[in-house]
Amino acid sequence: MTKDEIEDYLLTLEHELIFKSTRYSIELNREWAKSFPNSSAVYLFREEGEICYIGETGSLRGRMADLLNTKNHTVRRNLGSFHYSLDSTYEKASSKKGFSEEIEGLLNERITKYLTVSYILVDLGRKELEERLFEKLKPRYSLKGKRNTNKK
Repeated sequence: MTKDEIEDYLLTLEHELIFKSTRYSIELNREWAKSFPNSSAVYLFREEGEICYIGETGSLRGRMADLLNTKNHTVRRNLGSFHYSLDSTYEKASSKKGFSEEIEGLLNERITKYLTVSYILVDLGRKELEERLFEKLKPRYSLKGKRNTNKK
């Protein structure tokens, strides 16, 4: 592919994801997670309609299952820190430790009430698409950008 053909390909994927892909409500249960294809994809979360997180994965079904547990998905940790850091029970979550039970409950309510997820299946160029969208949109809860760089 030429550079122009690659650019056209990525623009097509970007347009498809942002403007044409279905917005799914989030249910936070295993059956909901199993409803997604077990395929490579680029996905995004919207909070009250605004794109707030962009990710890519080799298994969309697995990644949606990860959303059920704060230890497994960055968007949960970032949402929790953003919205509940002033709560008296707040302690920073990590891949080894979730939030307090109270904050986990509030976080689940927020996710199911205010977030939607959209995706497109992408076999080739998913990391490039994710990086491109990150640079253009600067989503609130995405803290990474290009490969091999420090988190911002």
